[in-house]
Amino acid sequence: MYPDGHRALRSLRTSGWRPLLAAGVLLVADWLAVFGCVAACWSARNGPVLRLFPTLGPLSPFPTYFRSLYGLAPWLFAFAAARLYTQRALFWEETRAVLRACTFAAVFAVALSFAEHTADTLSRLVIAGIWLATLIVVPLARYYTKRLLLHAGVWGKRVLIVGGGETAVQVYERIRTNPVLGYEPVAFVDDDPERRGREQHGLPVCGPLSAIPELTQRFAVKDVVIAMPQLPREQLLHLVSVCEGHIESIRVVPDMFGLASAGVEAEDLDGVLLLHMRWNLAKPWNLALKRAFDLLAATVTTLLLAPVLALVALAIRLDSPGPVFFLQNRLGRGRRSFQCIKFRTMYLDAEERLRAYVANHPESQAEWEQFAKLKTFDPRVTRVGWLLRRVSLDELPQLMNVLRGQMSLVGPRPYLPSETARMGDSVDTILKAPPGITGLWQVSGRNQLTFAQRLRLDEYYARNWSLWMDVVVLAKTIGAVLRRDGAY
Repeated sequence: MYPDGHRALRSLRTSGWRPLLAAGVLLVADWLAVFGCVAACWSARNGPVLRLFPTLGPLSPFPTYFRSLYGLAPWLFAFAAARLYTQRALFWEETRAVLRACTFAAVFAVALSFAEHTADTLSRLVIAGIWLATLIVVPLARYYTKRLLLHAGVWGKRVLIVGGGETAVQVYERIRTNPVLGYEPVAFVDDDPERRGREQHGLPVCGPLSAIPELTQRFAVKDVVIAMPQLPREQLLHLVSVCEGHIESIRVVPDMFGLASAGVEAEDLDGVLLLHMRWNLAKPWNLALKRAFDLLAATVTTLLLAPVLALVALAIRLDSPGPVFFLQNRLGRGRRSFQCIKFRTMYLDAEERLRAYVANHPESQAEWEQFAKLKTFDPRVTRVGWLLRRVSLDELPQLMNVLRGQMSLVGPRPYLPSETARMGDSVDTILKAPPGITGLWQVSGRNQLTFAQRLRLDEYYARNWSLWMDVVVLAKTIGAVLRRDGAY
């Protein structure tokens, strides 16, 4: 027998009220997060800021101030309009939605204050502070609230993955690496008799496809992901009709997996489904926006890190003979060659050292051919160079390449001219974007990725660029550098 608490939790996990309960909890968490930001900004403005600038004058009492914001209703309405209570999204995609919603709510609050002649009472400085604070606090509050809901069995959503091939496995891996989405894969479904009856990634492979209605009942599933992009149209339509009436939602991975996904919009052309994909880097104003962002961020970063750059240069000169900087020809946007600048991390006779080491250690040959690097021990790297690579300081001089317009802060890996043959058909797509100091390859495994995996990530970036993607990659890069992921 279950204790009362366990019985209640078990009942909750099988209840159809879970989506409403989860939405209600998230709404309360959002309200508390915004309330905390309002209270903190009001206290700062009425406390330390007022003492520093007494001419500003005090704000109205907090209860009055709070009522002037209509109990934070503008924020909750904006969150609801952004579908933050009905959609599941990746953390950074949800953060972007929160940014838009908080911006709308703050602008609405300011407009309302002018309409009601309470602008002086509300203080635009406080509203700006609330806006900035909510951009950080709300996404984090939602993230940890979902973690708690997931632990309580309220946020989880059981999913059947239709397919057992590479695409189905990739879908499974994406779901498992993003647990806050709440999706819980319970089984693969496939028609292949060689796969059925076995386990894949710890999940049973069931079938045939015609058994989906029975399987949805057996596994208590309401969501299905069809991950069979090569399935003929007639079979796909039949499969969808088999699923209809037994589940709540069907998601289909189209026959363009990996081509593009960010920013793709579904359009209805009088009954014909269109997938609208934008090539953002083909637009001159987007390139100008990316360039302006690079110039501003690179200039500020260079000025802030100038003392660090000087100390690193001195350490390199004292550690081993040779120049401070290492210049190497790399491929830029449109196949234009440029001199990529790095701090020198290798001995001047690096190639001779490498050849001698590989000759004496044949097992390192395969590692070199797969990764174009040696993970365990690289005889070419100096003592200071080893440290610089561990903390990713060797690439900082590339800020000069960014200022010169040869590189971007975020972009594909800057490839060597000799690597074009290995890049195959990917080369034209990747070289439509300026190479970056960091990129998706840097925050997705870095040197642990194979050359082919790097190519796929760089293709994805070139096809799906957005300024928000650059901001996300830069934020992730800071975390990757602090964790030293794949740095050697």
